[in-house]
Amino acid sequence: MVMIAEPYLKENIDDHVTIEPWHEKNKLPVFLRNNYNFYEMTILGTSCIMMEITDEKPGVDTLKNHILRVETLADRQVVLFYKEITRYRRKSLIENRIPFVIEDGQMYLPFLGLDLNRSAQYIEKEVMHFTVSAQIAYLYFLYHKNEAVNMTGFAEKMGVTKMTASRALNDLYHANLITCEIGGKTGRSKAYRRIQDPDYFLKGCNYIKSPVKRIVYVKAKPIYVLTAGLEALAELSMINPPDHPVGAISRDQFNKQKIEIINDKDLIKDEQLVELQIWDYDPKQFSDTNHVDLLSLYASLKEENDERIEQALEDVLRGEPWYTA
Repeated sequence: MVMIAEPYLKENIDDHVTIEPWHEKNKLPVFLRNNYNFYEMTILGTSCIMMEITDEKPGVDTLKNHILRVETLADRQVVLFYKEITRYRRKSLIENRIPFVIEDGQMYLPFLGLDLNRSAQYIEKEVMHFTVSAQIAYLYFLYHKNEAVNMTGFAEKMGVTKMTASRALNDLYHANLITCEIGGKTGRSKAYRRIQDPDYFLKGCNYIKSPVKRIVYVKAKPIYVLTAGLEALAELSMINPPDHPVGAISRDQFNKQKIEIINDKDLIKDEQLVELQIWDYDPKQFSDTNHVDLLSLYASLKEENDERIEQALEDVLRGEPWYTA
């Protein structure tokens, strides 16, 4: 029974933790209701859904699909509850960043920054690159140096769900890029703040990735497009501009507009068509100029194997307070 875990959680994590049946479970598909019991848990001020497996234990891939269905409906993090668990399954859950609580007191709750495991050999999978939401969070803190935000406030600012905000903040926290202070009237509110310059950039640049999802060619720059790529770098430095315009647009904006893509390779080569970069996030989100923000520009060009581009990027970034050469 899930309720068995409540005394342990109160003793070791949060005196005010609550676990009770989730009353909206009837909105879920029948196959989920038949295979799991559902509870609503509030811990350290964060509400989540706890799923207790009642039937045959599904594989990790199946679990991930089931969790996604529940998270989409509930708009909250899902935590699995196990009466007991094999070492292999525990390791697999951690590698896939699936939160869990076990009756004997072991737990892995990465969205709260908690990993109470009785076996020290099981650790989180090393993060190689930011997710899209984590990179958005990283950029937000980069350009808001002195700001402290909580999960709810950050979700509102970024226009994302609380679950997405929680995961992004947790990724930055585990990368040692932000700190977390617990306070407020209830003593459970979390305030996140980034580390100081230049460490924030130096550590974060190891994780940032190009926001460019796809490149297409069009006859003219559509609306909502910012100057990007080598054209933007040429505007900001002494490097020669490319022989064609370069713009950036979010994937959502691109999909909303009826943009004719030119696929004729000869036409692309012979005419000065617009190179349109389709980004994972909105380029306008962190820019108040006609070009993309500097760190996103850096991320989109940092893999270019050209000394001139590397030098131009360094010249552009050197004037920023968060950068060091």
